[in-house]
Amino acid sequence: MEDKIVGSLFLVIAAILISTQYIVTAISVSNLTYVGQETFYNSFFDSGYVLFLFSIVFFILGILLLVRGFTLHKINEK
Repeated sequence: MEDKIVGSLFLVIAAILISTQYIVTAISVSNLTYVGQETFYNSFFDSGYVLFLFSIVFFILGILLLVRGFTLHKINEK
């Protein structure tokens, strides 16, 4: 596959993972009586780092593959 397509797919996967982390946090906070910014922030990182770390890894890989795909495309044109 081309690097641009794979990079775009990695960015979509990163967006899905980070949105899943927010959904998990919203579900866990929905049972509390008072929800402030600190409560949401603490619950965001207490629910686990796995989705957040995977989303960062996929985002970085997606950006790198997109840059690689566009630079190789420009080199092949010359």
